[in-house]
Amino acid sequence: MNASQEHHQRLLDLVKQQEAALQPDHFDAGDAWRLGLILRDLALETGADIAVHISLFGAQVFHCGIGQPKPNFDRWIARKQRGTLECWKSSLRLKLESLTGGDQLADHGFDPADVVFCGGCFPLRLKSLGVVGAVTVSGLSDLQDHQLAVDALAQYMQTAVPKLPVG
Repeated sequence: MNASQEHHQRLLDLVKQQEAALQPDHFDAGDAWRLGLILRDLALETGADIAVHISLFGAQVFHCGIGQPKPNFDRWIARKQRGTLECWKSSLRLKLESLTGGDQLADHGFDPADVVFCGGCFPLRLKSLGVVGAVTVSGLSDLQDHQLAVDALAQYMQTAVPKLPVG
């Protein structure tokens, strides 16, 4: 394994730890609103142009632009979210698995126009039910998009999780 693959594997291990730790017992539209406000506040702190989105059972339950979001952000959100909801993994995990010898877009039958393996979408996985939605961020680097979603969910759940080296 070369240095790049080792780096991707370390990131993948961290992402798996985050996914295992961030599984609420319950999540509904009220929870989405509270999580969305946390996500918005964290996004504002970056000073960047960002769009954030939360879906629940296929419905948009929170969506917000920060700064000067671009229409392209919403297309990225949709493409990231499709892979996450289909595979029940974060979009960054899908990217890192593909970089370390795992499934590629075509292995799932995905069209690159509709799905992207790029960080920024994190599954809302209930402990007793499975994935019921997703938290998605677009506008930063894919590692930063992912970590912002993770930070918001960790703050919402009042739990500590390992952070990616994004800075």
